[in-house]
Amino acid sequence: MDAIGDFFSAIDPRVWALIGLALATVLTLQAVETAVEGAWPHQRRLGRIAMPARSGQRGWAIVALLLLVALLLAILNLSVIAWRNLDLDATQIAGAGLVGVAWLLFLLGTTDRIAPGRYLRGLGAAGPATLGILLLAGGVLLLVRFLDILPPMDEIRDALPL
Repeated sequence: MDAIGDFFSAIDPRVWALIGLALATVLTLQAVETAVEGAWPHQRRLGRIAMPARSGQRGWAIVALLLLVALLLAILNLSVIAWRNLDLDATQIAGAGLVGVAWLLFLLGTTDRIAPGRYLRGLGAAGPATLGILLLAGGVLLLVRFLDILPPMDEIRDALPL
């Protein structure tokens, strides 16, 4: 048992964070599909949706796209940090915090079974617009920092085992 514990403790915590972020992204794909298309075709009746919620229906699809892009930027940032053995920057922490808050609100907003989801969808276009602003701000911070820490292409090619 000590060998297994030693193996897991020897792995860099940034790699564990990268694995967790990748798993969160995979699990988010189902929520994105539900937000964009609805759960099942027979449940996609616009007549059941309140008027303010109808105006925000397209906004949730845009937020879903922005969320996936922001999560991909976070994965790229964390990959370069783990690869080059860098420390987290305040810009990355702020960007990841904004994306994390938007991710949590998105998951709450796309869930039908709990009260915050019904409330966020009832806001109409204001809910997705707010989440879109959070995701844009967090994504820009992550993109700027990623472009700053990205090594030259020759170094990336040399690191690949091809």
